[in-house]
Amino acid sequence: MSDIYKAPESQLAENSEAGDFGSLEKGIAGDYSFSIGEAINEGWQLSKGKKRTVWFAIILYIIAIAATSFVAGLLTGYPAFDLTGPASASLSSTIIYNLITGIVGVPLAVGMMMVGIKIARKEETSGTEVFAHFDKIVPLCVTYIIMSILVGIGFLLLVIPGIYLVIAYMLALPLVADQNLGPWKALEASRKAITNNWFAFLGFFIVLILIYLVGGLALLIGLIWALPLASIAYGVAYRKVFGGPQGS
Repeated sequence: MSDIYKAPESQLAENSEAGDFGSLEKGIAGDYSFSIGEAINEGWQLSKGKKRTVWFAIILYIIAIAATSFVAGLLTGYPAFDLTGPASASLSSTIIYNLITGIVGVPLAVGMMMVGIKIARKEETSGTEVFAHFDKIVPLCVTYIIMSILVGIGFLLLVIPGIYLVIAYMLALPLVADQNLGPWKALEASRKAITNNWFAFLGFFIVLILIYLVGGLALLIGLIWALPLASIAYGVAYRKVFGGPQGS
């Protein structure tokens, strides 16, 4: 008798797992379920056994950012590692330095996001994921620039529009890397999807900040658990809204 019911049970399990994946269309339509508690709890569960992966990515990210800052400093004459130097740096060297570090930093940051997203989707990934998205450096940087401009304008308009956009654009950059959307389509997809559940994502954003802050206590030891948890919880949120190539 057990063989008779084996296939339906397996199918139900697969359907349940698939139901936890959003898609681009469902996300934009608001046809998804998102709970702060569920995202954090699943992030914690999935972080078991994956902390090394996340921390390897973090270490590579830090090394890459430091190396980029060093090289950009040499090229521009900007005193990147001198705490008292930046105030006396020329305007041109400051602009070029920030431009170089920004262009390199965006795909690195997106790589960090994708580590958490892939762990949340139970896909194979490694710390070297931070270097995996330089092929999309142009659309990623354009997306980041447009997002920064719009958020800046929003803060000039009585602050509240800026806060709205900071939350609404939370998932935009991974959409460019993960689902090959253009800059404006990614921004609009993230905005429309999150607007359907904006206050929940505001709460999620605040919880992530609190996790970082609490993790920074006790001589930063708590970050060993806090950073993987926050990274994967973000990935869970993305998966629930937009799924991905395997869940779309």
